[in-house]
Amino acid sequence: MTGIHADCTQGKRGRKPASESRATEIRTRLLAWKQTQEPHRISLRALARELGTSHQLLGHYLTRWEKWQAKEYQRLAKEIRVRVKAETRPWIATEMLGQARALETMAFQSMLGSALDDTLRQLRRKARVGPLSSGEVKMLRLFASRGYQNAHEILDKFNTTENQKSNLPVIPSRPAKSFRRAHR
Repeated sequence: MTGIHADCTQGKRGRKPASESRATEIRTRLLAWKQTQEPHRISLRALARELGTSHQLLGHYLTRWEKWQAKEYQRLAKEIRVRVKAETRPWIATEMLGQARALETMAFQSMLGSALDDTLRQLRRKARVGPLSSGEVKMLRLFASRGYQNAHEILDKFNTTENQKSNLPVIPSRPAKSFRRAHR
């Protein structure tokens, strides 16, 4: 068999149905792992072995944790607002609305945290390749002054005293290839 029919005999490709997904189980274990103090935590690789999955997949879940958390808070707030419409006791409805507002605030904070994480990830990649612009360094210093550990790490790791002296691109030691003389 060739073509489309060959794929059908080997099984389905693509995303698993939600009923077969282990995302909830993995996120539950990652939450417990994140809440454990660092000195007492097992490594991410050991956790992956326990779960029967890859270290790379757990890293994927961790890098997108804030975005997922924001969606989860929004989902819970929406559920509460639906229940408020059905509630006949006004004092209960008022309390539930307060819970919904608190969840929406937490969702907003998680979205901001996600955006900050993405920005810091981009700055880390950029710093590995070459020097950062003065505006990027100022932004990292601001984040570091506000207590963001990732910003401290980027500044410590990639902006050593050598990089702070000169934030200009490195000048090549040899002339450009088009101006080199051919050796005969």
